[in-house]
Formats: sequence, structure tokens, C-alpha cells
Amino acid sequence: MASHWRAVSAALDAATAACAGLNSVYFLVRLLSDAGRRPARLAAIAVLALWSLGMLTEALALLALAASPTDVRGLESPGWTAGRVLPFAASAGVSALIARRMVGR
Repeated sequence: MASHWRAVSAALDAATAACAGLNSVYFLVRLLSDAGRRPARLAAIAVLALWSLGMLTEALALLALAASPTDVRGLESPGWTAGRVLPFAASAGVSALIARRMVGR
């Protein structure tokens, strides 16, 4: 049963990494292409790019930890898995907003 929770956590982290990676690319492209925008807008885009890169880094680090032969009991708990839902939801939510914007163009 414990390995089940570890697998679910890894799946959430993989999905988070995918969303955060796409978000990072989107915001970095926006940052580079919107060079003539107001400084406040550029700062907002830069913060979103940094946040996305942080989410990507965290998800990849957790995936590496889950794949390591190290015995990490915390990764095998329902509480840890529940804690991984929020970062996934945030990254997926931003991805959905980006997709909506891209489709609306």
C-alpha cells in the first residue's frame, strides 16, 4: 500500500513538472517578446516565470528523490500525497489560463 502512495505522488509531481515547464517557457517567451511593455508588467511576467521555474525545480527534485534507492518513508504516506495536490493544481490552473489565452488569440 505504501508504494501506491509513492506512485501517486510521483505521478502528481510528473504532471506538475510538465505544467510548470510549459508555463516557464510561455512566461520566458513573453518576457523576451514584451520588452517594450511597462516595467510593472515586465516585473509581473518575470515573477511568474520565476515561480514556474521554482515549481519545475521542486517537482523534478521530488521525482529524483522518489526514484532514488533511499528509503524515504514520508513519500509513502497519504499526507505527503495530499500535499502534492496543491502544487499540481496551481501549475495546472496557470496552464489552463495560458491555454485559454492562446486559444482566444
